[in-house]
Amino acid sequence: MPTFHRIPVRLKSCRYDLRIGSNHLTSLGSAVRSLRLGSHPVVLTNPTILRTHAPAVARLLSRSGFPVRTLTVPDTERSKSLPALSDLLSRLADLDRPGRRLFLVLVGGGVVGDLGGLAAGLYRRGIPYLQVPTTLLAQVDSSIGGKTGVDLPQGKNLVGLFNQPRLVFIELSFLRTLPDRQFRSGLAEVAKCGVIRDPEIFRFLERTSVADLRRDEKRLGWLVARAVRVKASVVEADERETRGIRTILNFGHTLGHALEAATGYGAAYTHGEAIAVGMAAATLISLRLRLIPASSAERLLRLIPHLGLPIGIRGPRPGISEILRAMSHDKKWQAGRNRWVLPTGIGRVLVRRDVPERIIRSVIEELRAGFKAGS
Repeated sequence: MPTFHRIPVRLKSCRYDLRIGSNHLTSLGSAVRSLRLGSHPVVLTNPTILRTHAPAVARLLSRSGFPVRTLTVPDTERSKSLPALSDLLSRLADLDRPGRRLFLVLVGGGVVGDLGGLAAGLYRRGIPYLQVPTTLLAQVDSSIGGKTGVDLPQGKNLVGLFNQPRLVFIELSFLRTLPDRQFRSGLAEVAKCGVIRDPEIFRFLERTSVADLRRDEKRLGWLVARAVRVKASVVEADERETRGIRTILNFGHTLGHALEAATGYGAAYTHGEAIAVGMAAATLISLRLRLIPASSAERLLRLIPHLGLPIGIRGPRPGISEILRAMSHDKKWQAGRNRWVLPTGIGRVLVRRDVPERIIRSVIEELRAGFKAGS
């Protein structure tokens, strides 16, 4: 089947393509060879993808004449750490030889992409890399835009750099083996794109069940391409988040990142689940500040559970103080001032600084009490 979509990302620093299709993996080898990235590709993946999709990627690169080596990192957010980064850089050095020009092929989800992209930017002061994302979340969000990073105990993605890939190759058939929880997690980032820029995405999600979406790859391809265009357009307008435009991509991330940090980046929340709770929080804050019509807020708060995503904070921990402390370490805090991306309608958001702490606390308490849409 031919590629569904080929979307260029045009930046001042570079230009690269986002190729989206189903059963088009056979074109990967020729696409990589045409880019002339180097002589020795290193496939970076995780043990789960090593048993499924990574071997096909390595095999296609080998058939195109590349001597391929494969490295793995554990399939956990804890792989996004300074020790894991140091270990990966050492393993790249072990593979390096005079005359070899290494480049990275990142086959996996956001952890592989974030860690591998940062390693590519640091090793020998920069080697090329391309993204072959295997999760919905990575396909519509983390593989695009060049943000790379690892976490510190104090917060998520506090160590990183902007390092753009040379190609993002999205194979939709990879999603057939994606666990349902991870698929729904990716839908959180798709819904985010609908809220910040594209009401048609939002309407599509409202009238489509997750089960139907998983069965219909053509409609899924349309949805992925639509979300990817939102992300690409924002990145093109503000590559390094210096103009305030790219900040809107952080909708849901202020509380979401804090939840992940406060729960130790464990199994309590996937990234998408944490972002879903964060989107609910931002919507409730916007409602209290009278920035969004009640009807729009209700639609947004109903969409989250419709996608099978959490809308409340689970369990007795973390407490409010832990969440607020984690927020204060987040990159979105500036000079001690909080910063929230708040919806003002479906397809519109604004950036609000200095939201009163009493409102933030009140919303967190409501979400911890088991908030339900329509309550």
